[in-house]
Amino acid sequence: MKNLIINNLRYRIEANNNLIYGADIPFKPGLNIIWGPNSLGKTSIITGIIYGLGLEKSLGIFKLNQNPFKPEFYSKIEGNNIIKSYLFLEISNGEKTITIFRHLKGEKTNIVAVKDCTISEYSNVERFEKYIIEGDGVFTESGFQNYIFDFLGLPILEVPSYDGDNVKIYFENLAPLFFVEQRAGWSQIQARQITRYNIRDVKSVVFEYLMGFDKFDLHLIELERKKIEELIKKRKEKLASKEENIFIISNGEADGKELIITDKSSGKYDINEYIKLLRRKYSIKSIQNKTLTESKEQTQNNENGLRENLKIIDYQYRRSIDKSNNLHQEIRGYENYIERIQSNKFKNKQLKKIEELSLDLNIGTCPICEQPLVGVSDEECILCHTTTKNRISTPSQNLNFLEDEEKSFKNVLRSKQLEYRKELQISQDLKDKIKTTEKLLEHQTDTFTGKILTNYRNNVIELDNIFKNIEKFERIKERWDELNVLRDEILENVGQSTQLKSKIDSYSNSDSDSKILSSIKNHFKNNVRELGLFKAKEELINKIKIDSTDNYSPYLDSFDIYNISSSSDNVRIILSYYMALLQTSISLKEKTKIKFPNILILDEPKQQNLDNKSLISCIKLFEEIPQTNSQVILTTYSENKQDRTKFLKYFCYEMKHDKDYLLKRIISKSK
Repeated sequence: MKNLIINNLRYRIEANNNLIYGADIPFKPGLNIIWGPNSLGKTSIITGIIYGLGLEKSLGIFKLNQNPFKPEFYSKIEGNNIIKSYLFLEISNGEKTITIFRHLKGEKTNIVAVKDCTISEYSNVERFEKYIIEGDGVFTESGFQNYIFDFLGLPILEVPSYDGDNVKIYFENLAPLFFVEQRAGWSQIQARQITRYNIRDVKSVVFEYLMGFDKFDLHLIELERKKIEELIKKRKEKLASKEENIFIISNGEADGKELIITDKSSGKYDINEYIKLLRRKYSIKSIQNKTLTESKEQTQNNENGLRENLKIIDYQYRRSIDKSNNLHQEIRGYENYIERIQSNKFKNKQLKKIEELSLDLNIGTCPICEQPLVGVSDEECILCHTTTKNRISTPSQNLNFLEDEEKSFKNVLRSKQLEYRKELQISQDLKDKIKTTEKLLEHQTDTFTGKILTNYRNNVIELDNIFKNIEKFERIKERWDELNVLRDEILENVGQSTQLKSKIDSYSNSDSDSKILSSIKNHFKNNVRELGLFKAKEELINKIKIDSTDNYSPYLDSFDIYNISSSSDNVRIILSYYMALLQTSISLKEKTKIKFPNILILDEPKQQNLDNKSLISCIKLFEEIPQTNSQVILTTYSENKQDRTKFLKYFCYEMKHDKDYLLKRIISKSK
């Protein structure tokens, strides 16, 4: 795995009046001591490294509007307002060197720019990539988390969370195992661990991740098992939903993998047996239907005969009615004509009387035409002015003619009336015959024919329903059988989950894990001896344990290891532990899966009551660590000039007196 090496840190602060302030801090592999009195900027160097790596959460900074730096980095410096401030951080992984640019002030602090070059080459290299430090997308191609994991050769993995979701391990979760912050960091191991991501057992998880434990795979197995359990849940819900639909449409229930159908008239059957039952019913009903069909054809023939006969009679009846109506109309014509004859007879009788009166009364003119009755030419009528040529017969002659005509028409009328009465009788007979035929048809339908047809229809309907049910339950059976694939998948998933659970439950430390733990424990015990912890209590040192019981932190069964000594002893414990991680990583990294980045960043252990003697012992231990394979960055100070002389060769940056502040005026823009 790749290491993390800090090469260079550069600050640039641009203030008004064209003033520029800054600092350049070089680093090298091995031990790097930042030396100087308090409050001059030693911690600001550490802050710059952590900030440049996007790890400000390890400083207790969780909001973008919170600035981890002192005001002289973003507000005012020497009374001058700061216009712009930023840093460059040059790092290496042993194969590749990059420079990270990040603003300390402004709206772009959430973005870093990365160039494949050193700090000194930065301004001459045009190509750069921008990455997001915080928020959504930090693990995408444009996210800095994604970039830094790739740069250090660290796999991006998900682990279980307390709320049941899967969550990725963030770089700031790894930092508490190689960075100890000045204020809270020395209170306990992984004091600044980030818990806000809700990673379950986060301290143990990141320890196992960085130290390359096989046991870490258990977390991945847990995730795999969880995914399988979620898949089982989804598949069971899907199966239950589909089964419920089948139960509703089939009136069925499950008996293991079998579908049981409840038939109200027959009882409960396995669906295969029920389909066989329906087919037997269908066969029986088919035979019955054949018999009913023959009877139906006979009755239908009889019924059709009656219906045809009824049509003929109805046609004859309508013809008779039409004939009766015509005769009635003809009779009315004869009656009207006879009435006219009788009217003419009356007129002629009146004319005859007038003729007689004309002789008796000596009338000289015709009362009709007012022409003289005497002295008129033979061409004129004696009673009307009609000429002889157009003269009608005499009233007597007319009466005779009309009486004959009346007699003739009356004879015809009587004949027509007789014919009319006969036709009325024929119509009535036909009407009665229609009623009789209809009653016979109705009787036949209600008695013999109706029952047969009803039985036939009912049988056909029942036969059709049975056929539809056969098709329905065959489709249901097919759907039910298709669910066996889902059931088998669930069984397979349950088996997989059981196997994974068995692996988790039966896990014991692998040889590799035991070897790594043993190395850490041995290095830790040796370190605490060198630092003078538990003086004259060697038996306590021998009883120290390091395992998963307390998140892989050192502990004693009989005592609280942090409360049986002074506060400075706590710092020795923490220093010894972090050195042990580095020592183990260097010695076993090539033989195991250890991912530890072989760097320690330790900010002011002396501020926590660590005495000079222990500090000197600590530095001696660091001197024994191979310098080319690791890097230690330590901020500290001692008033003792001899201490300075001892450590001078490890100085990467020194504040020489109490006015030697980190940020210094560099050059004005006007120059």
